[in-house]
Amino acid sequence: MMLYPLDLESRIATNIARISTRLRIEVMALEVERIEGVVIIANGTPDDIAFSIISHHSDGEITVGIAKPRERTGIGVIDVLPSYAKAGRIMVLMDQEDRNIQDIFSEARKKLINAGFRVIKEVEEEMLKIYHCQFAGRSVVVVLVVNGLDEIQTEKHTVEDHLLRAAEVFGIEIGNFENSKDAWRRMRNYHEEIFVKLKKSREIEEIFPQQFRGCEYLKRIS
Repeated sequence: MMLYPLDLESRIATNIARISTRLRIEVMALEVERIEGVVIIANGTPDDIAFSIISHHSDGEITVGIAKPRERTGIGVIDVLPSYAKAGRIMVLMDQEDRNIQDIFSEARKKLINAGFRVIKEVEEEMLKIYHCQFAGRSVVVVLVVNGLDEIQTEKHTVEDHLLRAAEVFGIEIGNFENSKDAWRRMRNYHEEIFVKLKKSREIEEIFPQQFRGCEYLKRIS
């Protein structure tokens, strides 16, 4: 799956370009005639780096736009989804933090409605929910993917849960911690090694399960 940054001057575009060069993965599209969906990164970095590697492993010859909305984080990015509705397919990746997953799904639905979407049908899986909507006479599917792993004991569940799980899989000691973001920050000397191993790993779908399921829905929904 190829990624086309909707703002080529943004930090997310810079990060995707850098990780693509460093890992020699071809996931960044600089020119495109048509995008087949949009991926919204709600929390920034290292979410964008992790998703670049996931895209490298994700089968399918589609190109999707990717963006990190300015002045919006977490579930707040849903407020700006009308700007991306023409794409027809939108995947939102956000951290769970310390919130109940059902509360997140419920608030997301309310925000979609407040933003002008009419929710027709909902499909729920673990850490993932699909909202089939109508917006301005157009069918739009929103795939909400929530980052976090219950097996990682942390105060707040974030994409760093998955990166620490990767470290464990690759035999790298992660030590004791209370917060996965802080633990990942302290492991900065191992970041490059973990990214390189994720590029080659056959276990990456087990490390990022809901993100890969989200990509599959994004690719097959018409």
